[in-house]
Amino acid sequence: MAESKPLTQAQRLRMIKKAHKNVQKKTKLQERIALQDTRALTKSVKKAGQFAPKNLDAFSEQNMYYSDREVDDYIKGSTMYENYQSMQDDY
Repeated sequence: MAESKPLTQAQRLRMIKKAHKNVQKKTKLQERIALQDTRALTKSVKKAGQFAPKNLDAFSEQNMYYSDREVDDYIKGSTMYENYQSMQDDY
């Protein structure tokens, strides 16, 4: 077997720099992916905030004066009530 020549200092430095660049590229890629995920999450949170029900605060002045019929109609129209009714039917 032929012996390999020992690396020169310049060759070692070149290898170290190349490895360092690869690590930097991977780190930047991971940071970009994380940033994209954060942006997507921020957009979805903002969008969800726009469609959030504002009428859950029972003690706000706007919601204090609903009639009993309006309250019953709202509750019966909710999916939570439908789920509750389906559970009651099972027993």
